[in-house]
Amino acid sequence: MPKLTAITRFPVKGFGPDRLEQVELTAGQALPLDRAWAIENGPGPFDPARPAHVKKKHFLMLAGQTALAQLQTRCDTAGQGFTTHWPDGETITITLGDAASHGPLFARLEALLGEQVRGALRFAHIPGQALTDIPLPHISLINAASVRDLERRTGHAIDPVRFRGNLLIDGLEPWAEFDWLGQDILIGDVRLRGQSLIRRCVATSINPVTAKCDLDLPAALMTHFGHADCGIYMSVETSGAVTIGDGVELPGPGQA
Repeated sequence: MPKLTAITRFPVKGFGPDRLEQVELTAGQALPLDRAWAIENGPGPFDPARPAHVKKKHFLMLAGQTALAQLQTRCDTAGQGFTTHWPDGETITITLGDAASHGPLFARLEALLGEQVRGALRFAHIPGQALTDIPLPHISLINAASVRDLERRTGHAIDPVRFRGNLLIDGLEPWAEFDWLGQDILIGDVRLRGQSLIRRCVATSINPVTAKCDLDLPAALMTHFGHADCGIYMSVETSGAVTIGDGVELPGPGQA
């Protein structure tokens, strides 16, 4: 039986992952604390008095600020204490909900990113909504076999974390997840429904260890498969916990 092999959240958009053993999913919501915060890159349309989803170009993001991949990060379980570990050994911890604590992090980011910073940095947060690339509260799922197939075609090792997915599963045929649009699957006792394929951008080309753009994955996908998709967005249909090692029950024939 296919199994769930990794659970990952990215508490601050564009920054590194938190790896989890188990997570409680809630019907109709994204993975808890995933992209719960983002850093506005200079003046933009985000209004904290009337918070709403805005396009990713207004925030620091890996596709635009590749140097962010140099940082190791960790968010506490309450989603408030956010720690960055810098290549020179410095560690900076801030409280996400306390603007008075953000100055040291913003100063280091301005020094790191230079002219890529367009103005004053500010955290954005929408209670109950993830600041993902799409406004819908979906969870991203990656099939490890699809990543291995892409590895074979390109001749390069590819860490699945490049695709910044929430759930990684293994034990399927490559690209089998593309057949799940409109279909339900079970991970443990939690039911999820396939909603849309995930079109990939340049962020996947950045090596998560070296922070170098070393492989044009959108172009490789187009060359070898005729599309730039990898992974699938899924909605959570029933609430419950998922744990690494949980089995994945696939759609039955003719399931709608």
